[in-house]
Amino acid sequence: MATQAHSIAPRAPATTHLAIVASATTAGNSSACWTADPRAVKLLASCVALPPVILEHRSRFGNAVDKWMAFGGYRVEALEAIRMEVGDRLLQAYHQQGPDAYEPFRDWCEQPNASDAVAAVLASSTEH
Repeated sequence: MATQAHSIAPRAPATTHLAIVASATTAGNSSACWTADPRAVKLLASCVALPPVILEHRSRFGNAVDKWMAFGGYRVEALEAIRMEVGDRLLQAYHQQGPDAYEPFRDWCEQPNASDAVAAVLASSTEH
């Protein structure tokens, strides 16, 4: 039984390497990446303090089996939920406003998924 409550707050002050992921946008893109969301920043900082586990994933279609490794766990799932929330808002804006609102949605589609964002933060934290 756990004796202390778990927290997603970083154990150390947030480092500047989070800015790398927060500004991970395509060249010439003025829209912010989903990792700039304050909730995502806190979760990514907690991943630097205590990296999530890496899980093997499998997908089968007929005789073909795809295998890949990706970060997993509740923090990665929460990051993916934040990413999808941002994407849903951008898609709804596109459906309501028409072609003028497609560019931000397209930019979101090119941004990293949750596991890639964690990998980028961990890689940049080891560089410093």
